[in-house]
Amino acid sequence: AIDARQSRRSPGSDASSGAHMMSFARRCCIAALFLVAAASPALEIAALNAAQYADQLHTYENQIADLPSHPQKALALRDSLPAALTVQTTRGETMVDVTFLRDALNRYLTAKAEAKPNILAHARRRLEAMRTEAALYEQPDRANEGTRRRLDEILSAREFDRLHGPTPLELLKQRIQAWIAKMLKKFSPKMPDAESAGQFFVWCMIALSAAVAAVWLYRASRQNIGTGQREILPFMPSSRSWREWLADARARAAKGKWRDAVHFGFWAAVSRLESEGLWAPDKTRTPREYINAIPGFHLSKATFAALTHRFEASWYGSRPTSENDFAQFAADLEKLGCR
Repeated sequence: AIDARQSRRSPGSDASSGAHMMSFARRCCIAALFLVAAASPALEIAALNAAQYADQLHTYENQIADLPSHPQKALALRDSLPAALTVQTTRGETMVDVTFLRDALNRYLTAKAEAKPNILAHARRRLEAMRTEAALYEQPDRANEGTRRRLDEILSAREFDRLHGPTPLELLKQRIQAWIAKMLKKFSPKMPDAESAGQFFVWCMIALSAAVAAVWLYRASRQNIGTGQREILPFMPSSRSWREWLADARARAAKGKWRDAVHFGFWAAVSRLESEGLWAPDKTRTPREYINAIPGFHLSKATFAALTHRFEASWYGSRPTSENDFAQFAADLEKLGCR
């Protein structure tokens, strides 16, 4: 029966099944090749010796010097740059950061024509300085044995215990970040690198925090001022002589109650100006409305405005009031004729 069923299967079904298997295998191979190609930039880069390192820096210099006549090569040069160069020296292996060159090329690609020569010149000078430092680094030490022993004693102190070069995990992290930055640049050349994006994010958060704090302080100050901004008296200020208000202010000052003294002194000024007919009496008028009620040409407007600001800060703003504050307040009262 099994042989009979197998004999009845159409040749097309076997061909279709084989085609599906081949398609699946092809997709797996493509995925594996993609993963290998994507991971290759993050793999360990062969270390350069001192001479190869100097030659590589010199090559970068020549490529930078060639950009003014062939600017189209800038993009390919930027994408070919690693995040760091691994250099094997007589003192061990070290990582040399070359991201500054990629940043310079990014600025070159987006800068105006008149700014591009300065960007390239700065990059070439830095590369030349790095080559000079590399040559000096390989020279034998001239320090004597005593100096070296003294240096070892200093570096063996407790404050230098935690100092060390980049760990393998940190180096791997740098390579991964460089690979991600390179992939993002390929996706969008104008996209900022991870470091610049992180700095931009930090500054945005600082600006947002400052804005929130400013709004909160503004609302808090308005709330504090608004709690007693409109003081409704049971009578018109001018129905009580300004001399009586001033006497109450001086009595409070004699007891050291400077805030109350400023309060009564303000109503003394209002009573005097109201009795002169500068405005129509109104029990619900605010201090700022008293200022606006004074005609602009009147000589007492500026003095009364300064006096009102001191009163609002002391009475409504709950600012600590001292004897000196009341003395300045009393001087403004005298200018208004309250003596």
